[in-house]
Amino acid sequence: MAQKAKVWYADANATNWTESLVCKAKDIFYEAKLNECIEKGDSVAIKIHTGERNRTRCLRPELVAAVVEEVKACGGRPFVCDTTTLPYHAYNDRIIASLELEGAARHGFTQASLGCPLVIADGFSGDDDVRVEIPTGVIIKEAYVAAAIAHADAMINLAHAKGHPIASFGGCIKCIGIGGQSKRGKFQEHLAHWGTPEDFLGWPASYPEKCLNVKCEFHKQCMDGCHAGALRIDETGFHRDTEKCWLCYACQVTCIFTGHESQTFTADYFPYAQMAMSDAALAVLLTFEPGKVGHMAYAIDTDTMCDCIPWAGLPVSPDIGVFASKDIVAIDSAILDMIDAAPAYPGGAGKALEAANYKQGADKFAVTVGTPPRYQLTAGVKNGMGVMDYELIKWEPPLTAAQVAKWQVRQTPTALILREMWKKRDYLKEVQPFQRIPFEQKPNIPDYAVADRTPFLKKLPVKEWAEAAGR
Repeated sequence: MAQKAKVWYADANATNWTESLVCKAKDIFYEAKLNECIEKGDSVAIKIHTGERNRTRCLRPELVAAVVEEVKACGGRPFVCDTTTLPYHAYNDRIIASLELEGAARHGFTQASLGCPLVIADGFSGDDDVRVEIPTGVIIKEAYVAAAIAHADAMINLAHAKGHPIASFGGCIKCIGIGGQSKRGKFQEHLAHWGTPEDFLGWPASYPEKCLNVKCEFHKQCMDGCHAGALRIDETGFHRDTEKCWLCYACQVTCIFTGHESQTFTADYFPYAQMAMSDAALAVLLTFEPGKVGHMAYAIDTDTMCDCIPWAGLPVSPDIGVFASKDIVAIDSAILDMIDAAPAYPGGAGKALEAANYKQGADKFAVTVGTPPRYQLTAGVKNGMGVMDYELIKWEPPLTAAQVAKWQVRQTPTALILREMWKKRDYLKEVQPFQRIPFEQKPNIPDYAVADRTPFLKKLPVKEWAEAAGR
């Protein structure tokens, strides 16, 4: 029986300085011994998802900078990275590096905010890669890994745990299994040209008879989204050149998300795509020496959609926390288990959980996305990438003076800066006394209660301010 992998976890709740998610992430970086992945002078890739333009549930730059700071503290030379995408709809902002950097900056990811360079790891157009063979691959036997990742000495795989329309769940496996591939690597692991067009796996599941043709308001967007010019929609119908088509998803995404049914997927495509994604993730790990990769994930803002989708709905669960492990399969296994064990987020996933009479503990992403997400885990076990069995170790920071000071901007209390400033000029005393009503004339709080306010607000003196504002 395989030994259980250790997964460290700290919850998202906080009641004092030591429990900030930033501080907890720094703590479990060391608790999980991810510092051991880094030697002095190592070039360290920190793989994240920068998020599609107009996406509002991406990781915050501060959560990434927290890891950057500790990689530096270990002597590493970090760079944060992501890769370009396939043209899966007509308006991708991450299709080339320059647009991706613009979108990343809009989300706050810059060298200034991160504390290190931000690199598009597969180059300007997504063709800078390294071919990697995968002898144990369940489906794919080669992958094309983004060059900047493949050439790094070490890596911290820093994922945002959330749903995914193809993989059902996107965690650490997805972060490098899709996000660590170049463009042709993504076409490979998305199974382009696998089988025949009639199999509906390596090509879209196409039902031209359901297309509204030029009567569809989105027919031009559908054609414009095809990077290969493989589609023609006219008065005679929907036409695809299968020789040109490379399964970029653009026609499927356009059709599905505008409420149509002509271009779609078969149900069995999604499990196969998850398996191939795990193989591709293994290829990324194979570019590093053993022990040079650590995995972390923030399970917060767990929307059903990936950060590659240019919108965000309400999450499927409350924020869970931050995770760290050296086993990529185990960490995703633990995250999925904890998301399923958590209560459903009220109104989350477009109220899909309520509509399905969801019971806490059941598979949230199977209900909301439509495919169980654990095919990627079993494939990761099968190809030798990791194990699903884990020991979950919860980190609870001690509330001590030393722990409070540990991750502050400086060890010396910042109040002491002001203490020295007051010695030169105590400008608070210059305005004394402040202009107020006499203390003995202070208002009677119950006189300011408002009948239609909540019990808490009824206690607040709001009447006078409302009158002053002319309300």
